[in-house]
Amino acid sequence: MNEPKDGSSKMDKNIIYQKVRTTPVRIKLILVDGSKIEGTFHQPPNLRLTDMLNRNIQDNPFMAVTDANVVFADGEHAEYKFFNVNRNMILCCFPVDEEIMRGF
Repeated sequence: MNEPKDGSSKMDKNIIYQKVRTTPVRIKLILVDGSKIEGTFHQPPNLRLTDMLNRNIQDNPFMAVTDANVVFADGEHAEYKFFNVNRNMILCCFPVDEEIMRGF
């Protein structure tokens, strides 16, 4: 494994890993089955939330959400440190600080 002196990226078996500074954004998701998720999305620089929802969906259909509170369609509640959401199943997504409707 090769590591640069500045520690910004590393290479392992011809795969390059690079640290990317992200901005944590608290979001709410409503899925097509009626499940609701509130969690933190780690937004890459120069990429809007809508861009992330539509970007490379065929190559990588999943979106990571951390510290997620989930209310499943059957009413069951669960909390997850990491929750991977299939972007094809997202009906609605918005930042919590821009929430208009109450009682989510």
